[in-house]
Amino acid sequence: MPIETKILFVTDIHGSETVFRKALNAAKMFSVDYLILGGDLFSKDFILILRKGNFYYAGEEEIGLNELYKNYKITGLAPLIFDKKEEMDEFLSNKAYRKEKILDFLEGQIEEWVKIFNEKTGNSNFITYWNTGNDDPLEVDDKLKRHGIEVVEDKVVNVGDLLMVSCGYVNPTPWNTYRELPESTLFNRLQDKLKKISESIEGVIFNFHAPPYNTKLDLAVMEENQRKHVGSTTIREIIEKHQPILSLHGHIHESAGIDNIGKTKVVNPGSEYKEGILNYAYIVIKKESKGFGRLYLKSFNVKTVHLGKG
Repeated sequence: MPIETKILFVTDIHGSETVFRKALNAAKMFSVDYLILGGDLFSKDFILILRKGNFYYAGEEEIGLNELYKNYKITGLAPLIFDKKEEMDEFLSNKAYRKEKILDFLEGQIEEWVKIFNEKTGNSNFITYWNTGNDDPLEVDDKLKRHGIEVVEDKVVNVGDLLMVSCGYVNPTPWNTYRELPESTLFNRLQDKLKKISESIEGVIFNFHAPPYNTKLDLAVMEENQRKHVGSTTIREIIEKHQPILSLHGHIHESAGIDNIGKTKVVNPGSEYKEGILNYAYIVIKKESKGFGRLYLKSFNVKTVHLGKG
């Protein structure tokens, strides 16, 4: 690890190709060493379109295909096109058929994004780590792998001299998304991940999609504009216990922030993907070394955390 390691952390893109491209451009612009994609990468919202000859309808409204796809590239709102109303009705009533159609669409989206990624990063020096989140179907992980992208969910990876442990699963939500676990099960999952690293956890980064409970990172807007802490008590407990140098989070789009849990810096860059806006965290970690031989010691500190958008 060099004296300083620069990281760009981006999360909750939700199918916005505009934001994805901006993230790749920003990684090059900031000359980072690592781009970390923290989860909820692909489209979760879909608009149903009925084709009648050369015309396309969203409900009763005729809509232009070019306009539809232009909006999709920015917002991630993905068009699913049907030739028969019966197929559309089947999509709405049949859970298995609905999932099949969504996965077919996401297969194409993944193929396109991997192509964009390879084209834009071919001459770049930064390493990209991809992870999925609660709104990404479980099958997405294997689809990414088939296109040459390794998901870091079940891996411990190097970030210079540091190690990073990742988890895209979250505590229960009202929406019953793809990757939700009761707090007790989430605790066991995270403990199993941490067994893969040594007892000394100072040089570790957590990349956990759900934010820790009762922080600046987990305030969700509820009814009547009231804000409520909705993060994971398990993730807070794990951070309090192990005190990694840095913990990266997303999930709660409107709660961008930086906070501290003991010695741990916790970060959520937030998300405004529907407007095609990139939210990011630019982080610099500094390494200090002392001594030599058996007395050689390394320590790390988070020198810079900057939340930005563009």
